[in-house]
Amino acid sequence: MRRTAGWTLSFLMLTCSAAAGTATSADPLGAEVRAVVTAGSPGALVLVQDGSSRFAEANGLAELGSRMRLRPGDRFRAGSITKTFVAVVALLLVRDGRLRLDDTVERWLPGLLPDDHVTIRDLLGHTSGLSDYAADEEFLRRTAREPRHRWTPRELVRTALRLGPAGPRGERFAYASTNYIVLGRVIERVTGRPIRAELRRRIFDPLALRGTTFTPGALVRGRHAHGYAPSVHDGIVGSLATARDRSEASASWAWAAGAIVSTASDLSRFLGALLGGRLLPPRLLAQMRPAPGTRYGLGLAAFSTPCGTAIGHTGNLLGTVSAAWSSPEGRRRVVAMTNSYPLSPTADTAFRRLLETAFCG
Repeated sequence: MRRTAGWTLSFLMLTCSAAAGTATSADPLGAEVRAVVTAGSPGALVLVQDGSSRFAEANGLAELGSRMRLRPGDRFRAGSITKTFVAVVALLLVRDGRLRLDDTVERWLPGLLPDDHVTIRDLLGHTSGLSDYAADEEFLRRTAREPRHRWTPRELVRTALRLGPAGPRGERFAYASTNYIVLGRVIERVTGRPIRAELRRRIFDPLALRGTTFTPGALVRGRHAHGYAPSVHDGIVGSLATARDRSEASASWAWAAGAIVSTASDLSRFLGALLGGRLLPPRLLAQMRPAPGTRYGLGLAAFSTPCGTAIGHTGNLLGTVSAAWSSPEGRRRVVAMTNSYPLSPTADTAFRRLLETAFCG
């Protein structure tokens, strides 16, 4: 998504806290969480798990209007981290022999795309040549004018096709949420079930991710972090005093590319199970991982840090920025979230520093 992809892949691209384990509020990581809020974001949280060690902390507000404090276990929109979940569902269908990576979209959804050679592998790895529908300026203006509009997958694909191809199929990586919108429809066609049901049956329930739902509608039930969108004038991010609460806007335009709502603990559990080999056979998990020297595999991204490469995904949707990173084998895992976007340069730097400090220990 144009508004989100810049931050999402750029790693390639008043105090209230709670901690677990032996960490305390004086811990340097706690200071990094507070720094994000001091820099102008309503709230921030982080979870670090490394073997039996666990640290969780939150600072600031989940909701500005009610002054509700942010807690480490609060739910939030995970944005494009959804893509990793959807990729796992697709690869489970490959494992079961119901789908092949070299199947064309044309086989399952005849006539949807003008290029009838685009494959499932292309969609998973963003090499389809499809443009990102969120790069369409009129589309972005309409989502702002009509925040409750229920976008259909076909509308989103048509929006992307109007932009023309991003490049030749299979020749280069071009991140586009359009790929996962199409992939979601393929999964529904193969299984005869809604993507929501497949996510729940294959991932949420088996891993007991009780705080995780697929929520493309506007209503997020229960306690959750509200996302905020400050105004921007001449490239300068405004204050929270004029920020729009985006928590009641529809996420239908993100759908299979970004509509999961989750918690830091659930995202960490999912990433640990995936990279620990509990969800996919080794041959398919190996294809999810980015190859050495590349940024993206089939649903997982690589992020350079001062202490080596992190594997996972980032997300940015409706005023919420999040990241779920792990060491390659799944032992050390970091999930962080802040509930404001766009971030000021100071807040952006603080959030990046929080992630790197949490991952590098």
